[in-house]
Amino acid sequence: MAFHEYEMHRISIGVVGLNIDALEFYKKIGFKQEGILEEAYYYNDEYSDFIMMRILSQEWK
Repeated sequence: MAFHEYEMHRISIGVVGLNIDALEFYKKIGFKQEGILEEAYYYNDEYSDFIMMRILSQEWK
């Protein structure tokens, strides 16, 4: 919908590194890792990386 209906060129997301299921899902549908904000997320007395991901319209399947 984002690429076809709204004609977007790029979608960027941030995913908490502890969320392995989400990271695997986004990679599976074509998102690529762009960068890591190390220990940028704090929850339940634990730090986690924040993974920046993106997909471009020409990469969408």
